[in-house]
Amino acid sequence: MQNSLENALDAMSRAHGLAQSGDLKGAARICRTILERQPSHFYALFMLGTIEGEFRRFDEAEKHLGRAVSLEPRSPEALTSFGNILIERKRHGEAIAALTKALALQPQNLNALIYRGLALAETGRHEEALRDFERALQLSPQSIFALHNRANALIALGRHKEARPNVETLLRLAPTYVPGLTVYALLLNTDKKHREALAVLDRALRMEPNNPELIHARGRALMGLKRYDEALASYDKAALLQPASANFQIGRGHLFAELNRYADALSAYEKALALQPGSPEALLNCANMLMELNRLDEALAACEQSIGAKPDYAPALALRGNLLLHLGRAEDAFAAYDKAVAAKPDYAEARYHRGSALLLLGRFQAGWRDFEHRWDVTDCGFDRPVLQAPPWRGEPLAGRTIVVYSEQGLGDAIQFARFLPRLCALGADVTFLCHPRLVRLFRPFAAQMEVIPFCPPDRRFDFQCALMSLAERFEIAPANLSDPAPYLFAEEALATQWRERIGDSGFKVGIGWQGNPMGKIDRGRSVPLARYQMLAAIPGVRLIALQKSHGLDQFAHLPKTMEVEMPGPFDEGEDAFIDTAAIMQNLDLVITSDTAIAHLAGALARPTWVALKHMPDWRWMLDRADSPWYPAMRLFRQPARDDWDSVFAAMADALRPLAESRSEA
Repeated sequence: MQNSLENALDAMSRAHGLAQSGDLKGAARICRTILERQPSHFYALFMLGTIEGEFRRFDEAEKHLGRAVSLEPRSPEALTSFGNILIERKRHGEAIAALTKALALQPQNLNALIYRGLALAETGRHEEALRDFERALQLSPQSIFALHNRANALIALGRHKEARPNVETLLRLAPTYVPGLTVYALLLNTDKKHREALAVLDRALRMEPNNPELIHARGRALMGLKRYDEALASYDKAALLQPASANFQIGRGHLFAELNRYADALSAYEKALALQPGSPEALLNCANMLMELNRLDEALAACEQSIGAKPDYAPALALRGNLLLHLGRAEDAFAAYDKAVAAKPDYAEARYHRGSALLLLGRFQAGWRDFEHRWDVTDCGFDRPVLQAPPWRGEPLAGRTIVVYSEQGLGDAIQFARFLPRLCALGADVTFLCHPRLVRLFRPFAAQMEVIPFCPPDRRFDFQCALMSLAERFEIAPANLSDPAPYLFAEEALATQWRERIGDSGFKVGIGWQGNPMGKIDRGRSVPLARYQMLAAIPGVRLIALQKSHGLDQFAHLPKTMEVEMPGPFDEGEDAFIDTAAIMQNLDLVITSDTAIAHLAGALARPTWVALKHMPDWRWMLDRADSPWYPAMRLFRQPARDDWDSVFAAMADALRPLAESRSEA
């Protein structure tokens, strides 16, 4: 027995030597020989199990390490290796239990902390994982693995800025560490620094040209640069190299969604769901695409499944609110928004969508408060200018300077500019910083305030405020929207010129039909020009196009019996809507889809009809034919989604007597 023990000790010593020299196969052979003679030899089981893990033979590794732990349940080293293998087997609960035992026996066990952090992160417990990685960094501040995984945990928690120092430290220590370069590229992509991300990824790919994670991340950078064909090629290559990755299919889905190829996006998301059944994220993506495809009941069902898998999943709860709102279940929608906010109070999208829904239903006071979160939503599409002034929250303004900056689209600026004179009435010295193309249109305000297209970064003011935030500061409600109308005016000289060009014959109707097709907000709002045929057929009616740029290609496909007049070149210079306003001044009526043309006509107090989709933008509210924003406006609403026939039939019925009365006169 003594000789056998000595032989085993000598054999284990040789095995250790071989393992340290890199000959893992030789070390494993010795361990197996020992175990043939002594099946319960702890050290042989421990070493062999660890080696099998290195060779990714996890079944064998678990068998040997499990026996080792049962023989020596107080060995922190064996528990640590066993926990690591259990993570590979996706048995995270058991892994966390084993690693917690190891740490109870050896609190300074660096590997146990990192492994347990990984297990916690893979089960979505990122806050707990972060604590383990931070403890690991206290023990070893230059641990590449602790730095990398702490950054990943912070990213999973949405704390990207905090992650960056860890990644930068990691890359100073290990400039060629590919996982670190991958995370760095992710942070650059998040910051929309796509060119820098692409350079980092190309550097990493020179070291690992077939790394699917790098190839997928490169696709994201290319997508951010709008190089869509190259992005799709990258996503496809990553999916080919690693077909079992649900995330790679999700990336493909995101690309198709951005290109408005919703059926293709849904297909990609469904592939991700097949690879990761029950995934709340994949289910949510499917629900989003089903909503875009107008399959609302199916979208709601997928959304409910997502919430069932993850009850506090704020994005799914917020989407559920949007779906219920579109299905006409407003109070249920608000309950869903409230749950989303409760689940994640800093989730700006939930508050923003709830605010829009509140405004849609005329609940302005609460709606404006939530609408303030528009700045924090992902890809909000506009940035605040850098101004030297604190925000105005309603403080007295007499004798004080305030700069108000426009935001979002041109139509939004026109709609909310009405509130600027209220600031002047409070005694403020007002500067309006607006889109350069609108400065001339807003010239009527110049007698009361300064209207500028740019502001020097060193110029100081007492206060600043976003234009649309004035509604919240003034506590605007439908009842107190009685601003003077009109509040914008066409230039008299231009109006005279256009009167001569247009003439006075017939009932003159200016029409607009197409918003910017690249903007997601335009989805479902624009009207095919051919829909105006019912109006063109009314005797005496002249349809005069007010459309600029987008939608002019539709003239080539009009019915032969339909006539739409082009007034000639207009708004050709750098100033937007100057000629359009002058043309409107000479029309009997403006009819348009929901575009900036509607707001311009409303601000000019011209008779205006607006064709609205079934679930309109919040500013048009619901179930009313008028608008508190524009007294001279009439709203025609789709009774069901995509039903423009009913809208234009109602318009034709309303327009016919107006045209007849003009011809009789």
